[in-house]
Amino acid sequence: MSLVPYFFELSGEHPALPLAEAYGCCAAECEYFQLSGSGPGYAIFGFHSDKLESISSRLALTHRLGRYLGSCAMDEVLRFAGELELPPGSIAVRAKRFQGSFMEVDLNRLAAKVGGVVASGRRVDLTTPDVELGLFVSDQVHFYLREAEIDRSQFEARKVAERPFFSPISLHPKFARAVVNMTFVPRGGRLLDPFCGTGGVLIEAATIGVKACGSDISPEMVEGCVRNLEHFGLPYDRIEVADIGDIGEVFGKVDVVATDPPYGRATSTMKEPLGELYDRAMGSIAGVLERGARACVVLPRPCPRAEGMELVHHHLQKVHRSLSRNYCVLRRR
Repeated sequence: MSLVPYFFELSGEHPALPLAEAYGCCAAECEYFQLSGSGPGYAIFGFHSDKLESISSRLALTHRLGRYLGSCAMDEVLRFAGELELPPGSIAVRAKRFQGSFMEVDLNRLAAKVGGVVASGRRVDLTTPDVELGLFVSDQVHFYLREAEIDRSQFEARKVAERPFFSPISLHPKFARAVVNMTFVPRGGRLLDPFCGTGGVLIEAATIGVKACGSDISPEMVEGCVRNLEHFGLPYDRIEVADIGDIGEVFGKVDVVATDPPYGRATSTMKEPLGELYDRAMGSIAGVLERGARACVVLPRPCPRAEGMELVHHHLQKVHRSLSRNYCVLRRR
């Protein structure tokens, strides 16, 4: 069965994280897939069509996706639209612009013109069409069939203020989900967060059917993490009070590690200097992973070198003047 090209309309909330997360979802769900193209606000992946639902249900930093039909220059749009072979049924054309692309173009007028071409002989239905043709205006005009929309409101419903126990410095759920996805963890795989805190990463892992394991040196945090998971009705594997140096003894080998360690003054490090804590953490994380397995670690500084681990990619996110997050994706040698 050949790979089918799918167009991902990325969120644009970060220059690189949405693409890295989409790649991670494809890697987690597909035995075979291919990244065939990317550009401002989009990516094109090839995978078997039966994987569409499982991939789309994991995504956090993508708005929508569907079967890719092709791309063209702005002045070729009507000619290109006239050559499309679309599925039968009623139709709607939706046009979206990525950030400041082609600001001189009126998107409503563009969609109407394309609709006049592709709707010949069929009914236009702007509410519940059988076929929803997406036009994504970026470096070119990209055509695709909208087949899956990401319900991003779910992440707002799980944000820190909606939990019975929370810390204000926690990752937003959509970025916690991206951290999980960038590890390539499959559903049913065992994910460990050795600095689980209030459980933000584990909540996102458990939501997509990953076995959630966590530990923290603070009994209060462990208790709060369990409360939060149970509040959302989510299962978990093991949540334990443990120092980072003891995770190998407590959990043995796990499939992946995803974690957002403490950043300093407002968090509990038991007075251990952050540099020493991070160095110990990297060694312990390497110890619980098999060769080739991945970890995603979020730090307020560049990722420290770790014996037995190689840095695969790194993404810097400016949160505010005094806080930057470094998303470090590593692989066990």
